[in-house]
Amino acid sequence: MKQIIIMALAGIFILTGCKSKEEKALEAIKDEMFKTLYDFESYQPVETKIDSAFLSIYTDSTILKHGYVSNAILDEVKTTLEEVKDGNRIAKIWSDSYSSYGREQYNEAKEKAEKGLKKLDIYFEAIDAHYDTIRQVAQNINPDFYGWKVTHKFRCKTKGGNSTLGTYIYIFDKKIKNIIYKEDTEDEELTTVKGLIKEAIEEKAKKENADEESNEE
Repeated sequence: MKQIIIMALAGIFILTGCKSKEEKALEAIKDEMFKTLYDFESYQPVETKIDSAFLSIYTDSTILKHGYVSNAILDEVKTTLEEVKDGNRIAKIWSDSYSSYGREQYNEAKEKAEKGLKKLDIYFEAIDAHYDTIRQVAQNINPDFYGWKVTHKFRCKTKGGNSTLGTYIYIFDKKIKNIIYKEDTEDEELTTVKGLIKEAIEEKAKKENADEESNEE
């Protein structure tokens, strides 16, 4: 009788101690939400899906870092382009002036445009360097299984008190103990960065195809 009771208790312990992948993931996500959400009390899980996670250029930390830097440089490119346009516009206005003031305005505007063009050359060289690094790292990434991808949809309140629906993607290690990647599916900057990563990879493919065609000719 004693042995039966011990075995029964052991069975209960095993059943209660073995949590499913979803339960483990939800516990870790809840802890993460507690740290990051503005109003954790309003947090309500809506849907959670678990799938295998494979190594990808779009989740690699090194590639993403170079993607974010490239995006920041492109912001500087946009600003500098406006400076060049503005310099050329003002230079055109004063190009026919013969007064000392007019020539001064023309020279300042022309110098502004020329400095902007030099800055653009530096920016584009920097972007090319980051793109090269992205391509080099991407060559060594194989789509191997390395954990679990958890897509988690939830409801919570914003700072303004409005209810909102969000979807995050988490990648856990194989034992579902640690979150090794996190993504907000509505993060516009991340979407742009992924587009730049794709551009960097496709740029190389286009160049290789062009080289092959020229060699065939």
